[in-house]
Amino acid sequence: MQQRLRISSRSIEEVREKADIVEVASEFTALRRQGTNLIGLCPYHSEKTPSFSVSPEKNFYYCFGCRKGGDAIKLVSELKSFSFVEAVSHLAERFGVELKFEGHSPEEERAAEQRRARRRSAYKALAAATAYYHKYLLKSPAAEEARRYLKSRGLEHSTIVEFRLGYAPPRGRAGFVKAARKVGLGREALEAAGLISPRGGERFVDRVTFPISDKRGRIVGFGARSLGDAKPKYLNSPETELFNKRSLLYGFPQVAEAIRKQKAALVVEGYTDVLMLYQSGIKNTVATLGTAITEQHLKSLSGHTDVIYLLFDPDEAGEKAVEKAAVTATDLKLDLLVLRLPEDPADWLLEHPAKEFPNLLSKAVSVLEYIFRRKVERARSAGTAERSRIESEIKALLRKIEDPVFYHEAIRLAAEALRVDPAVLHEEPGPYEVSFRSSPRGGTKQHTPADPLIEAGREVLVSVLARPDLAARALREGMKAPAYMNGPVVLETGDFGDEAQARIFALLTEHAGKEIEAILSDERARPLLDEISALQAAGKRLHPSEASLRAAWFRLAALSRERAKLLTDDFDEKYRLHVEIKRLNKAAVEASNLTLEA
Repeated sequence: MQQRLRISSRSIEEVREKADIVEVASEFTALRRQGTNLIGLCPYHSEKTPSFSVSPEKNFYYCFGCRKGGDAIKLVSELKSFSFVEAVSHLAERFGVELKFEGHSPEEERAAEQRRARRRSAYKALAAATAYYHKYLLKSPAAEEARRYLKSRGLEHSTIVEFRLGYAPPRGRAGFVKAARKVGLGREALEAAGLISPRGGERFVDRVTFPISDKRGRIVGFGARSLGDAKPKYLNSPETELFNKRSLLYGFPQVAEAIRKQKAALVVEGYTDVLMLYQSGIKNTVATLGTAITEQHLKSLSGHTDVIYLLFDPDEAGEKAVEKAAVTATDLKLDLLVLRLPEDPADWLLEHPAKEFPNLLSKAVSVLEYIFRRKVERARSAGTAERSRIESEIKALLRKIEDPVFYHEAIRLAAEALRVDPAVLHEEPGPYEVSFRSSPRGGTKQHTPADPLIEAGREVLVSVLARPDLAARALREGMKAPAYMNGPVVLETGDFGDEAQARIFALLTEHAGKEIEAILSDERARPLLDEISALQAAGKRLHPSEASLRAAWFRLAALSRERAKLLTDDFDEKYRLHVEIKRLNKAAVEASNLTLEA
């Protein structure tokens, strides 16, 4: 069995030693000297007073605010959302370390070295082509039409230079292939880079070129727009070892930091849309490469933000891609918002001030709501058979959603869009229709959807009623939380997903520490006696502990905040809730582990 390639431990240590932590950290924050160290604002969290310290002597960083610390590999991995291997490889290239690998037979190592050499020559060819096309655009009289085109699109010189736009000469003039020979780049390197056609000629002729980088900033291909009658109007590099248009996003390396800081990403369809938005101050925008949004695109962006706007005017294939994206977004816990535009952003910005663009974004809707509305629009003008088919499509989509919070939100949106009772959409068991309960009148058991928020609320109430001695302080002051959280976690009636549960919790809070008889004697408890009795019975069977109460408490708090995150349009609030949810889930897991150990 073939072993997996792995970087040798000696190479990893060499990268750690040679990667200058000051140079690497300066990419993310401005540093100033303070004694033997340097300090700056922490790139991990928002702050006004510098708490981020970098030690050149130890080649190490540490934040006294959020307590993040480590070496250059960890810093690049966390702030660029690279895997460990990607971070090591990135720093090795930057600081001139030749990586050695383990886990291969001699034959496999030779083949791997040949592949690495081929990739290195391809990167070199693409970097040289970028420089050649860029200089040709700026200097050559033959590129005058290309310069006029870019000016007509509203692009400024500074934007052209920053994104290194270029121009591939027209047919009949010496092109890059001839220039490449002068710097020692042969046919094999040009083929690996996708710069020549199958016949050996120039791939890009009389076209404006848009260099496309991978997330490590290396040029891996080009998008190129024809200035004449050549078809297609836009031509991308062919698929190579380096270039895969289903995973790449135009502009990503230049805007990744803006996406991380602004906690949102915009995905558009055109290269000039990215450039016009960027120079207008909207710098968190990327574009797909002539494809619809893919799972790989969403995964790349998910390392930098939880909020993504999809701005497009889709065809039928695009609509199907949006449905696939919706399922992926729920799996990745992304807030994917969709906005159909009346015109391309680049054209819109030629007629409107950039400060009005956020007003367009405010009209975006969640991807689930968008899908359901579009299907309902189709159903309105359809016959009975078509309407039935559309309802089946919606049910099929619902069954693909695995996250419980998103699933129940989808049920609500679909029911509203179709103007049907939510129960109709539960006719075919979905992934969370697994709870069996007796009918209120003691009839036969039936399927009912298990709302995770209601289930978590029930678990809290069961634990509180079974162990009022353990719950008294939490009811009065909130549940004591781990050190990484800001104080105790307080539950309120609004955190419950069921009105009866909320009323029971209010009674328990008011009578915290008292025996159950004090609660039952309260007149407000009379309508709730059946529910309280059922909860008590469950508590006797479960024998909850302090750890299990903590776990249930934190789970309910996390689910309640997940619901609040879905409902708010304030993205600062979304991000705050996202951070809090992650901490609550971590605390719940820790408490659950204690329960298991006990």
